[in-house]
Amino acid sequence: MKRVTSWLQSIKIKQIITVFLVGLTFLIGSAFDIHGNQLQAQAEAVTPEATQYKVEGKSEGEVKVDRIKDNAEKSAKLLQDEGLNIKNRAAEGKGKNIFENIKEKLNLDEPIDPGTKKAGEQLLEAAEDIVKVPQKALNDVSK
Repeated sequence: MKRVTSWLQSIKIKQIITVFLVGLTFLIGSAFDIHGNQLQAQAEAVTPEATQYKVEGKSEGEVKVDRIKDNAEKSAKLLQDEGLNIKNRAAEGKGKNIFENIKEKLNLDEPIDPGTKKAGEQLLEAAEDIVKVPQKALNDVSK
């Protein structure tokens, strides 16, 4: 136990920070795939020899762009269809207004609880007191 405590006392804060930063660098590097091929430059072939090896078809970037466009179109259509469905459901609301439906679900027709009323009144009184003090100070200063 004495060895452990003496070893802990001999460690300097600079060493701890260095180890922490190195570990953090590795974690961030692996999270963003810094050593992978995603950050490599993509250039067009310039020489005739290089064009011989060019693969026909879409590049990886073009495939991703097409996939994103397709997903955006599907999402837009889905949102439009869902919006129409919501309008239809609201129109078919059994003759009820949307506000009446909300009022019913939130029980807004019931009387307010006395404890809630009392708390609201206390808040109003406290707000009035907060406003009165600066007004009184302004009146005193203006005299």
